[in-house]
Amino acid sequence: MSKIECNIVDSISGTNTLTLGSSNASTIALTSGALQSNVLYPAWSVELSANQTFSSGASTKIQLNNAIFDTDSGLDTSTNYRYTIPSGKGGKYIVNFSGKTDAAIDTDGFILIKVNGNSQYNSFQGHVKPNATGNVHLVGSCILNLSASDYIELYMLQNTGSNQLAYANYCAMSGFRIGT
Repeated sequence: MSKIECNIVDSISGTNTLTLGSSNASTIALTSGALQSNVLYPAWSVELSANQTFSSGASTKIQLNNAIFDTDSGLDTSTNYRYTIPSGKGGKYIVNFSGKTDAAIDTDGFILIKVNGNSQYNSFQGHVKPNATGNVHLVGSCILNLSASDYIELYMLQNTGSNQLAYANYCAMSGFRIGT
């Protein structure tokens, strides 16, 4: 067995593929304690920092304004309240989302993930049992195939006939890339 010591292994200028091993190698092992960086990246987690009022009968964007973490600076927490897939980071993503609404929703309520402002093909809904009483906490998770510059937003919808609250810290979205 031979040993090679170096600080950087890189591909030849003008190429973008680096091959480690040969047709005889099916596993590349890291020693105990070694970490592989950038696994499941980019990743983010964001939440609503203060209760937000949302109208009955309209799909309302939740203003996710408190970043818990954002590995690749894709969050907009002050203007558009969305996560944008960074350049070169397209692929399949797991997205988790939740929302908690005010008491006494007597009809269906929904929580939606919209991609590029469109929920027609990329919507995920939580169903509230009609005549439910008390606060309603909606949660969901999905896998999305996203390209660089696609953006993801969280919306809630209720039809009580009056304004309701989206509760701080319970309205949240997180996600990470799982592959290309």
